[in-house]
Amino acid sequence: MLDFSQSKSQSGIEPWPPLAEIGANILEGDPKQSGRVDFGSMETPIISGVWECTQGKFQISYPWNEMATILEGSVTITDASGTSMTFGPGDSHFAVKGEKVTWNITTPKVRKCFFIYTGDQVEAAAAE
Repeated sequence: MLDFSQSKSQSGIEPWPPLAEIGANILEGDPKQSGRVDFGSMETPIISGVWECTQGKFQISYPWNEMATILEGSVTITDASGTSMTFGPGDSHFAVKGEKVTWNITTPKVRKCFFIYTGDQVEAAAAE
């Protein structure tokens, strides 16, 4: 069993590629992402792990379905209709594949644990 407790320091966090490489449009600052994958990969239907990002603002379209819980920091997420919600430690959110959102990380960093479903992408790749 893995422990994603808010009060626990998460080890094994390493730098990940720049947000722009996954299709993000940087709007403010120089946010840098890092994380670890605890289960799965882009070749499996589900992925779970921990993700962190430093302060900044960016826009992105989710490439998958994702359920996440904030462990540290604060972020305001605004959807395409202009609805904004602020999330802090213990708060969870769900994003549907293709949903376009703006992330505004207002603390030095935000950390979340995530559960991503990529099953449709894995099936499509296998059919090629």
